[in-house]
Amino acid sequence: MLEREIAYSLALSKVKGIGYRTFKILIDRFGSAVATVENIHKFEDIGKNLIQTVESICDKDLEDGYKQIEKASKLGVKIVPLSSPDYPKLLKEIPDPPPVLYVKGNFPIPENTLSVVGTRNPSVYGKFLVGKIVRPLAKEGVNIVSGLASGIDSMAHRAALEEGSFTTAVLGHGIDFVFPPQNKALYEKIVNNGCLISEFPLGTKPSKYTFPQRNRVIAGISYGTIVLEAGLNSGSLITARYADGYSRVVFTPPGNINQESTLGNNLLIKQSIAIPLLSVEDIFNEISFLSKDFQREDIELTDIEKKILSLLTSPKHIDEILEEFNFDVEIDNILFEMTLKGLIKEEGGFYYRTG
Repeated sequence: MLEREIAYSLALSKVKGIGYRTFKILIDRFGSAVATVENIHKFEDIGKNLIQTVESICDKDLEDGYKQIEKASKLGVKIVPLSSPDYPKLLKEIPDPPPVLYVKGNFPIPENTLSVVGTRNPSVYGKFLVGKIVRPLAKEGVNIVSGLASGIDSMAHRAALEEGSFTTAVLGHGIDFVFPPQNKALYEKIVNNGCLISEFPLGTKPSKYTFPQRNRVIAGISYGTIVLEAGLNSGSLITARYADGYSRVVFTPPGNINQESTLGNNLLIKQSIAIPLLSVEDIFNEISFLSKDFQREDIELTDIEKKILSLLTSPKHIDEILEEFNFDVEIDNILFEMTLKGLIKEEGGFYYRTG
């Protein structure tokens, strides 16, 4: 049954005219790729063009999907469709999640995720920040997400592994490639002690197009994104803007205004995209439930409560909160319960965190 859903997901995702957003809309509507293909003709409100597009899937498309499954199995790679309960919950929430994920290593991943990104050529300051920010987060058991690139990415992964924490590498190419080649040993360590994730089919080579595309996954899979060191043209700024667009928290330490490698940090702060990051406490003040101290308390948060807390990095009006949850009538009750727990307060229709 799972193989069939994967094959249909792969086939549906490759149909011309079905992008990430349309794919998600279909899965949200029908529950699975198989149900989409089998039942879409019954729902005229979907639109004639989309119905015809979905129905254009042929036997060869499905055959190619099964071949991809077989190839992945031989490489020890698991394919996880968007409809799977194991698909990362935070990533599933964004408007344009990958239709499938290719994963290798320990999966499902821990949900207490923070992404760390930065330049491929870190300065002494950038290396210092890895020790000051990433290592304490790893000691708290936070799942450190990054992109396995040279520089800050690799250093963040290594710091997490050395501190005994989980780390997730989101690749900008097929999971059967190791790039850069010098990261082969790190690649293997992550397979054994973390997880590798890619949205790209096996055999996909790295390119200037695939890396910006994967940046949205790094942002979407995490509660927050930390830009440690980034120049004005850094791909890390793309990740930060994705995170901001997904209503996730962005952090960055202020940089020297005479140092090109941190001009991106200062720009993110100037544009009010990122919160100035001076210590790990700044992160836990914004996303308190990632802290072990918070986790030891009696209060257990639901996924919706966690999302609400991550949204309230600044006071939000009730209308803004409801819009984030597609005006779900239950949100009012959840907000009321959170005020009773002392997690949030309300004044004049605006909600804000108490911690």
